[in-house]
Amino acid sequence: MTPIITEQRILLSSSAAPTLASEAHCLLKRQWQRLQKHVARVLGHHEEAVESLHQIRVTLRRMSTWVQVFQGSVKLPKPFKRIQKLASALGQQRDLDVLLEILQEPCWEGIRPTQQVEWQQLRANLSRRRAKAEDRSHQILQDPAFLKLQAACEEWLAHPRYTPQAQLPLQESLPHLLTPLLAKWLLQPGWRIPSVPHTRSETKQLHELRKAGKQLRYQLEFFADCYGKGVQEWLQALRTLQDQLGRFHDLQVLQEYLDPDSNLKEVLQAQQALTLQDWPLLRLQYLSPQQQQQLYQMLLTPLSAETAQPATQ
Repeated sequence: MTPIITEQRILLSSSAAPTLASEAHCLLKRQWQRLQKHVARVLGHHEEAVESLHQIRVTLRRMSTWVQVFQGSVKLPKPFKRIQKLASALGQQRDLDVLLEILQEPCWEGIRPTQQVEWQQLRANLSRRRAKAEDRSHQILQDPAFLKLQAACEEWLAHPRYTPQAQLPLQESLPHLLTPLLAKWLLQPGWRIPSVPHTRSETKQLHELRKAGKQLRYQLEFFADCYGKGVQEWLQALRTLQDQLGRFHDLQVLQEYLDPDSNLKEVLQAQQALTLQDWPLLRLQYLSPQQQQQLYQMLLTPLSAETAQPATQ
């Protein structure tokens, strides 16, 4: 049986430098506080409830990434296994909000009368779905599964349980924690798609690349203060790429609500091509062996414990 170590024992036996245990606890505490704030806003019908629901889903995804990063260092109760499922369930309302926003963009101005009729029908359909999704979101936040996750998170923060690995110094451990998700990202088949996807398989591969990139970005944001300017600049480039791939995906999802012979597809496909106009150059950049080596080298060389400012400080 794997030995379990309490936080108190680790902190008493550790030096002033942060350990995996202290960093894991601090990072989860931040996400927990953010989650509680936004849940209260949604259930209290706050004026920013729509944005808060989005932040709940983002926070749950960050918590899921936290589990991946620290899975060898922490011992977690079963409700943590449901984080990703809950995040996905809460995503429907946000997704519909985004689709409705797309239908308000300037690209729809001046469309043909036949397209205008279909556009109005599509908007009405999405609005009905969105109303139902909002009700469902409130149900999920009060569902026993979500309440059990909240209780489990609060209990773990009060009485954390670790494995012996958690005693390791943070700075020395960072390269081993961060490189696996970088490898997963760079190995995605989506990088091999040279232009705008033309098949369902290529579209799915690009979506998987986006999801892997999101996990990579979340973990880099966790530890950005432990690295120099290069990682900060890379993070900004990742956000830009994620925005482009995310918009392409949203436009693709919107097409799935249309009939096969819809007159609106030409507008959406033109927007997709515009969204990925920089893709051919971006993919070549990240497929470059020199660029890949540079990314690995950045993660292998964190700042010293004295220079860095991790979450625990």
